[in-house]
Amino acid sequence: MAVATERARRPDSFTQAAKEAVAARDVCPFCPGHESMTPPEVLAYRAPGSPANGEGWWIRVVPNLYAAFRLEADGQERREGRFSQRDAIGACEVLISSPDHRAPTPLLPRRQVEEIVQSYVDRYRHHAQNPALEHVLILYNHGRPAGASLEHPHSQLYAINLVPPTFNDELGGARRFLDAQAGCAFCRTMEDERAAGSRIVFENDAFVVFAPFAARTPFETWIMPRRHRASFGELDLSSEKAAFAEALQLTLTALHEGLNDPPFNYYIHSAPLKASVDRDYHWHLELIPKLSTAAGFELGTGMWINVVKPEDSAAFLRDRIQKKVGQPA
Repeated sequence: MAVATERARRPDSFTQAAKEAVAARDVCPFCPGHESMTPPEVLAYRAPGSPANGEGWWIRVVPNLYAAFRLEADGQERREGRFSQRDAIGACEVLISSPDHRAPTPLLPRRQVEEIVQSYVDRYRHHAQNPALEHVLILYNHGRPAGASLEHPHSQLYAINLVPPTFNDELGGARRFLDAQAGCAFCRTMEDERAAGSRIVFENDAFVVFAPFAARTPFETWIMPRRHRASFGELDLSSEKAAFAEALQLTLTALHEGLNDPPFNYYIHSAPLKASVDRDYHWHLELIPKLSTAAGFELGTGMWINVVKPEDSAAFLRDRIQKKVGQPA
């Protein structure tokens, strides 16, 4: 990663142009009353007595209609010379954040954000019990530049039968650090960031939000639990759920208000389901706003050029969060 100070821009120069409000359309499959447009729900938090696959829900999880992975695959492997392939076994789900078509996470009541976190944990733990699966990734795409094909706010879950290469690289680095330093690379990073202070965005009793020292893109931000745990499935619902919801919502609100609702992706990195990495790994959420484009240099080298110092982006977000803290959620 390189920070190009000669091309550096002020954080507020990334403010997005105003967007025209778009009303919920009759064709939105995620709006209440359109439940028949999706596959049958696999989880729903709904009013007592309301029928499954009908109205009355506030969180709804359904299989992705256009799933890249399927649990019903034949499991066949084929080889042709040096090339081999196998069926993409797994599950793809859509976690609908709210019945409100126009309510991204920053605009929801805090209790609803806690329910989103609850649905993440419930579905993660469900798939973690399947012996055919190796890894679970939960992600959120916001805005078309970030890959969101539908406007209605929703997260996605991929439960797959392999460990992704990018994650293997991250895990390998964590193992090398553990061997050399006899400690968790993520815990040490969090300690160092808290000691430096300049890249801290927000802290509460259970989570630390910071712009990483080697931020790849403008406003890249990580949310990390203070408690060392390798798996997201080990999130303590009694003591950490509300704190995670607070850290996530305040961070997204700072982006929403400070940069006028930019597109972004976030994803939760958690330990592989079958790996013995309790000491090596530390689950966390990575947030990447889509404020710059990877071009030939980045694609050709795997190196990133960031035009905003992480200290500046952290200060920008921190200032906006400080103005929100203490206000009713």
